[in-house]
Amino acid sequence: MFRTLSLLRSLYGAHHSLADAQATVQRACDYRWLREAMAGCHVAEASRPLADATPCMALTQLVAASPARLRGGNWPADATARERCRVEGSHACRAAGAPAYRTLESLSQGLVHGAMSVLEDAARLDYLLEQQALWLTWCRPQRLEGALAELAARRLGQAPQGVFVLQLRVPGRDLEGAPRGAWLDQQLDRYRKLLRR
Repeated sequence: MFRTLSLLRSLYGAHHSLADAQATVQRACDYRWLREAMAGCHVAEASRPLADATPCMALTQLVAASPARLRGGNWPADATARERCRVEGSHACRAAGAPAYRTLESLSQGLVHGAMSVLEDAARLDYLLEQQALWLTWCRPQRLEGALAELAARRLGQAPQGVFVLQLRVPGRDLEGAPRGAWLDQQLDRYRKLLRR
């Protein structure tokens, strides 16, 4: 465990602290959770581009808004007010059910996946955060339309507590293979490497 941590710190820079290494592992874990969570999502052309004006696709996944998930955030009691709320970035992952790792858990996650893999996945999430590409909203099931209504009926049933709508905008316009296997990694790597400073 400490070997992985020291490797993470040496790759990331000696001046970075234990807290920085743990934050990197958490971002990598958030990205891995997101990659798995988006399996079977609805894919469409996005109505607006990424923050840097890159054309993109919108991947939308529905998650049941369980009482435990609703308690995990500061959601208004009124349904109309709740539908106007939006959670962004890593907070969106957490609200939709991604685990928040504590100190020893985050170090063990780093050990399981290896330092280089952790840094790559953390960089992928960083790219999404920079592009303001990830957010979550709450919705009453009857407000969903078209393909999302069908997805909700197929995956979530009645969803009495409502539905979390998790949306991820991904650069590019080629829907081929989306979002199976390593497709998400490849899309993000292609564009974030073009933008390296």
